[in-house]
Amino acid sequence: MKFSKVLLSTQQFEAIKGFYGSLLGLDVLEDQPSQLLFQAGSTILAFRKASSQDQPYYHIAFTIPANKFSEAKQWVSERGIALFSKDGQNEFLFENWNASAFYFYDPDGNLIEFIAHHTLNNTTDEAFGSKNLLCISEIGLPVDNVSQVVKELTETFRLRLWSGDGQQFAALGDAEGRLIVVDKHRPWFPDGRIPGVFDTRVSIEGTDSARVVLQNGLYELRST
Repeated sequence: MKFSKVLLSTQQFEAIKGFYGSLLGLDVLEDQPSQLLFQAGSTILAFRKASSQDQPYYHIAFTIPANKFSEAKQWVSERGIALFSKDGQNEFLFENWNASAFYFYDPDGNLIEFIAHHTLNNTTDEAFGSKNLLCISEIGLPVDNVSQVVKELTETFRLRLWSGDGQQFAALGDAEGRLIVVDKHRPWFPDGRIPGVFDTRVSIEGTDSARVVLQNGLYELRST
C-alpha cells in the first residue's frame, strides 16, 4: 500500500514550516495561511489549521533506504533534533518486520519515525539527505473499536492484517505502507503517551475509488 497524501492538523504553522521545510529540507508545495504542503518522497505531507483549541499530535513514519539507517540518525542529530531514547537505546529493531527505526518529535509533539525496511529494494549510494525520505509509510489511527475498524478497512480497501492481534493493535497493509490502528487507550510505542484522536485525512493509491469515514468524521480515508 502507498499513501499519496496525508493531511494533519496543527496550531503552529510557522514552527511546522520551519521544521519540515528548512530543517528537514522538504520541498514546500503550498504555503497558505490555512494550509501547508510538503513533498516527502512520493507522499504529500499536508498540515492545515486546527479547527479547535486542541493541540493535535500524531504518529507518522517515513521510510528511508535500507542501507542508510546509521547515516540518517547522524543526519537528524546534526540538525539539533534530539532522538527519542528508552532504556538508554535510541534505535529499535522490529524483528517480525525485518525493520529498524528511530524516533523524534516535531514542534507539535508529533511522534516521528524514520524506518528502514530491509525487505525493500531501496538502497542507494548517495549521501543521506531529505531526498532519502522516500515516502510516508505509517499513519497512526487511534480508534474506539479496533476489530470493527479493521473489518471495515480491510473490506473497503482490500488490505490485509500485516501485524498485530486485530483487537488492540493492527498494522494494515505491507512493508510499503501501513495504517496503524490502535485502541485509543493503548499507549504509543515507544514513548508511552496515550494517543489522541484528531482530524486526519489519508489518500491511498489504488485502482478503485473508495472512502471510509471513522471516529465521528474525524478520520477520512480515500483510495484514488
